[in-house]
Amino acid sequence: MKKNKLTTAVIAGLAGVAGVATIGNAVHVNPEGTGQALIYPYYSVNNGLNTTYSVVNTTDQVKAVKVRFLEGQHSREVLDFNVYLSPFDVWTGVLGMTTSSIGSHSGEDAGAHASFDASCAPLLNKAGQQFLPYEIDLDAPNNNMSRSTDGHFEVLEMGVVDSLSPLAAAAIHVGGVPNCAAIDAAWGAGGTWDIAPATYMLPPTGGLFGGASLIDVANGFNVSYDAIALDSWSATAQHTDPGSLTPSIASANPSVSNVFVNGATLTDVWGNGAQAVSATLMRQEVYNEYNFEAGVEGKSAWVVTFPTKFHHVNPAVPVAPFTMSWDGDVACEEFALKKWDREERTEVSFGTISPQPPEGDNPSFCYEANTLEFIAPGGVVGDSNILGGRNLISVQGINGGTENGWARIQYDGTVNFMIGSSNTYQGLPTAGFMVYRFTNTAAAPGVLAQYGGLFNHKGLVSSN
Repeated sequence: MKKNKLTTAVIAGLAGVAGVATIGNAVHVNPEGTGQALIYPYYSVNNGLNTTYSVVNTTDQVKAVKVRFLEGQHSREVLDFNVYLSPFDVWTGVLGMTTSSIGSHSGEDAGAHASFDASCAPLLNKAGQQFLPYEIDLDAPNNNMSRSTDGHFEVLEMGVVDSLSPLAAAAIHVGGVPNCAAIDAAWGAGGTWDIAPATYMLPPTGGLFGGASLIDVANGFNVSYDAIALDSWSATAQHTDPGSLTPSIASANPSVSNVFVNGATLTDVWGNGAQAVSATLMRQEVYNEYNFEAGVEGKSAWVVTFPTKFHHVNPAVPVAPFTMSWDGDVACEEFALKKWDREERTEVSFGTISPQPPEGDNPSFCYEANTLEFIAPGGVVGDSNILGGRNLISVQGINGGTENGWARIQYDGTVNFMIGSSNTYQGLPTAGFMVYRFTNTAAAPGVLAQYGGLFNHKGLVSSN
């Protein structure tokens, strides 16, 4: 073992001596799927899709959570609100397409949120809330609300509401119904939380899980995924008003990460919470399969999302591992793509990628929620964009190869890397999945059947 790859026991001892936060307070991806912060790598309301989602509270505590929807180009916030989860509660919502009616954006395609859940969500129009343009407008003139039709979202536990408080009692469902009027009043002018949001609030304890489904009702297509669960995300309560842009995924506190590599736990102290969360998601390589079998009208696409990128590229000087700042339109990072078909034929993609990179350059991911579609050689760009991703890269299959196989994304570890207090991590903080759709036009006389599947990305965590 390299000397900077300290074991959990050694780091715990050093932390105790030095007074540094212990590894028990270090943010990490919980392989059991529950945590304090949930990352949902993708939503879309394009191509006739709706996105439904759920948040489950597995504890006997009242939880205050922040729900944040972030558009796909630059993770500009398009909607956020607070939800107060009763013990053992479930919150659900759905996203759909709408036409904006807000100011100069009137007539533009936009996302919208609705919920029929009884849990308290003060100030939220549950019947239907358009996504809002105010943060996207910071990128004018690149501020069309169509940007909000795909992206990703976060659910963050701001804290536990003290069980002895009247506001915890108000959030608890009695006969299936909480006292949301009391929660609303707490955020009204002069209300308890309006005056002091920390009142009755205790630190987060975790125990949340969730998932989302991408559904095309008209065509009978559905795929689902589990949210990524981060545990030990915050050791302190971070309760804010329903319209606040904070907390965000970057609000990890303390700024310490645990990364699990080959049976070892690597612990690092970082300059801020965004870097700590990024460390837990770092991948130098990303793997998944593809399929465009003509006999079943096969279509497949990858979602490649960088959930923390906004916090690295929004300053004028980019923060590692990203190398380019957002210029109002793009912030691009190169990657190499190699494909293998099912008979081990292989090919590196350059000219078979659209849009094509400049000569001699690798292709680039320029946004925060990217879609990578796989099409047949000579195929039509967009033909496999089954999720309607707006930030699209098209990749052609191997000439003379099979119609299916697997591929590898590789980031440049000499350019994209983070240096922590003890370890260096190569790559970029990546989340996402592969989704496919098959169509059987002869399932039965007069019957068309569609099938779908979704597989999370696999990858390589590289550190030294």
